[in-house]
Amino acid sequence: MTTLLIDNYDSFTYNVYQYLCSQGADVVVYRNDKITIEEIKQLAPRNIVISPGPGHPAHDAGISREAIATFAGKIPILGICMGLQCMFEVYGGTVSYAGTIMHGKASSIKHDSRGVFKGVPQNNMVTRYHSLAGMPSTIPDALEVTATTDDGVIMGVRHKEYTVEGVQFHPESILCENGHTMILNFLNLQGGRWEENPGAGVLPQKLRETPPKPVETTTSDAPSILTRIYAQRVKDVEAAKEIPGQTMQDLEKLLQLHVAPPLQDVVARIKQQTPALLAEVKRASPSKGSIDATANAAEQALQYALAGASVVSVLTEPKWFRGTIHDMRQVREAITHLPNRPCVLRKDFIVDCYQILEGRLYGCDTVLLIVAMLSDEVLHDLYNYSVSLGMEPLVEVNNAEEMARANALGAKLIGVNNRNLHSFDVDMETTSRLAEMVPEGTILCALSGITGRADVEMYVKQGVRG
Repeated sequence: MTTLLIDNYDSFTYNVYQYLCSQGADVVVYRNDKITIEEIKQLAPRNIVISPGPGHPAHDAGISREAIATFAGKIPILGICMGLQCMFEVYGGTVSYAGTIMHGKASSIKHDSRGVFKGVPQNNMVTRYHSLAGMPSTIPDALEVTATTDDGVIMGVRHKEYTVEGVQFHPESILCENGHTMILNFLNLQGGRWEENPGAGVLPQKLRETPPKPVETTTSDAPSILTRIYAQRVKDVEAAKEIPGQTMQDLEKLLQLHVAPPLQDVVARIKQQTPALLAEVKRASPSKGSIDATANAAEQALQYALAGASVVSVLTEPKWFRGTIHDMRQVREAITHLPNRPCVLRKDFIVDCYQILEGRLYGCDTVLLIVAMLSDEVLHDLYNYSVSLGMEPLVEVNNAEEMARANALGAKLIGVNNRNLHSFDVDMETTSRLAEMVPEGTILCALSGITGRADVEMYVKQGVRG
């Protein structure tokens, strides 16, 4: 069967053609204004490749966007450079200036080792010819980021259900390492959905090994637990700011009066041992319900410290986790005079700088920032504010797109939550898939779902430090 290569009037189109043919494809080429959707249907291609091209995908890609929208879910589609940008916009994202004009320049990328990247080593050098890129803050719900540069520019996206992949770089360039492997990985795809291609490794292992189960009926617009917690914490913070003596101005005055206890560098503390243990004080959770309503935070933290914990994480969210900011203060007071004490992490749903300053005054050394619930602007503001107070945050991610955002942030401490905070499903492969996307020098921690020594040993082999 035929591979259709849609030419966006680009000088590299026949380089792509050559690479496809070298891997055994029977390729036909049509320019983006010389073929219609009906003619493509009559051609009945096995797969479609959208070529690079000059200009913007919104008005210079001809039939390319419509072809993606029409044939996604039916046959495999690969987008290269402008082809990726077309995918990004078809599904609702924004393509804009990437910040730097790249013309024939090579960069190394981190990727998720799945789909077109299966068998491709990390830090793979790729060749870039672009000034536009998909904006990370607008990643469509249907897509996931599969590859980024070290400075967070999106280099790959993939549809979560359909065999639709895009790369921002040029795999057909002689300077791109493993370009033939990527092209062959694409040509090996069959049908329109990832569930038809278990060898691509895109779906989680548990989904590849078990048949699909009926989904319980629920209202489509029901908010996830993360959304509900976020909304509640926004209300909680606004209420706290109105309490006399507890306003933001009051807290800032207390900081100026040196009321806050001394800080400890969480990055340096975690580096003291591998693996470092992050131990948690938690009375309840949405997934487990009540765990131990009678738990004494200070006593539990002291036990953790004496057992060798590097960090004591204290839940301070009251409604779902039954924790308070006073628990954290008691934890700090209980361990503060220990030699080489653990760092104290304020584990909460941080939505405002107020919570960070409050945590600093009550004794934490670091705070948790959950990428899944924060816009890029808010995430950067919270991160920078925490660092300005001397606290390097633990930045929590759950997928490749969130990892890309954390990398763009310049985070020194990243935690992969194996639990999806929208569905509360646990997938122990989440950390494994994302480990290779972590830049050199950044500390990676595995969060949630760890039940025994075997889990720890597996993660340590993959470069996890805590």
